[in-house]
This record gives sequence, structure tokens and C-alpha cells, in this order.
Amino acid sequence: MSKFSSQEIESQYNLIKTLLSNPQKYKDAIDAVKKDITYMPLELKKKLEEENITL
Repeated sequence: MSKFSSQEIESQYNLIKTLLSNPQKYKDAIDAVKKDITYMPLELKKKLEEENITL
């Protein structure tokens, strides 16, 4: 698995927060993220857990 920069992690984190701000509108995108969560960088998973953000 490749290393991710902090900028990439922050970008993905902000995207997830945006999607979760309106779950009805972004349902398909949220479902896609849920399917790919096993491939999510560990740093991003930790950041989401720290903020108590669950998909």
C-alpha cells in the first residue's frame, strides 16, 4: 500500500464530512465510500474515529 500525504488525507476527510452533511443527497457516494472503507488509509480511519464520524 502506498503512503498518503497529509494533504491527501485532509482532502479525503473533508470530502467525507461534506458527504455526511447531507446524507440523502449524497447517498450513492456514501454507499461507495462504505464499500471502499477497507482500502482507506489508516491515517484517515484514525482521524474519522477521533472525530466520532461513522459511515
